[in-house]
Amino acid sequence: MTIPRRFVLQTGASFLVTAGFQGCIQTAQTQQSTFKVSQTLADRVQRRGYLKVATEDDYPPFEFLVNGKPTGFDHELLARFRQVVPFQIQQEIMAWQGLLPGVGEGKYDVALTAVGVTDDRAKFLDFTMPIAESTIAYIKRKDDASITGVKSLSGKVLGVQQGGVSQAAVPDLEAELKKQGGTLGTVKQYRGFSEAYQDLISKKLDAVLHNIVSLSVLVSEKPAIFELGERVSRKSYAAWAVKKGDRELLALLNQFLQQQRDQGEMRKLQQDWFKLTFDNLPQEPLLPGDRPIAS
Repeated sequence: MTIPRRFVLQTGASFLVTAGFQGCIQTAQTQQSTFKVSQTLADRVQRRGYLKVATEDDYPPFEFLVNGKPTGFDHELLARFRQVVPFQIQQEIMAWQGLLPGVGEGKYDVALTAVGVTDDRAKFLDFTMPIAESTIAYIKRKDDASITGVKSLSGKVLGVQQGGVSQAAVPDLEAELKKQGGTLGTVKQYRGFSEAYQDLISKKLDAVLHNIVSLSVLVSEKPAIFELGERVSRKSYAAWAVKKGDRELLALLNQFLQQQRDQGEMRKLQQDWFKLTFDNLPQEPLLPGDRPIAS
């Protein structure tokens, strides 16, 4: 596939990525499929001039920057999505903390990032079919013999991402520790995981909680430094997200993601970026513990 030309404009802490405007029509043709774009959605995008998506700047392997250039699993999916929709897509790359509120307030159309599907988020967001499992596990220093399983996290200093799924998983871990006779220790919040990993190496933290995908990749890259531990939360999933009630845009995104699954492209990207694949992801977004979202 030929990826449309695009350019990056640095604007303070964020980046804008745009592709050439192709005009709004009701269907987008590819060699293998036709995507239906509702007239209402087409008109909405045409009035603004583009669809605006937001991605995080520091969430490898889903999306991150290398020498200022965006890369990762979601960026590859976005490149494919650009090719099958009939309108311009403007992308803003930003810190996590303002991303979901921006979608909920209508500043962005899509959180095109690995958004963990949670009860709180389902109150103001709708989710696509999952793009990956996002169950939370822990990572520790390879040479730390004091941590051998979930029970031994009792009283330890843990790092999580502020406002992220790892923070949302803390009550699950606390309940499990209590069940095993332990207690939750200090939990430190970080803007991004890079700083948390540095604090883990320097022994300011005992473990970092993160999704199983990101930890799998980190351990594969630095096996002499880090060791992957057990899952600490209920099974959960990551998906893209739109503002609550934006069903027409959600339908378009799901058309695209279903095509990527059917053609085997989703599995290939998972293998390339995650070093593992999820062959039995549900068709609908599910809350932690495989619970359906109330309509």
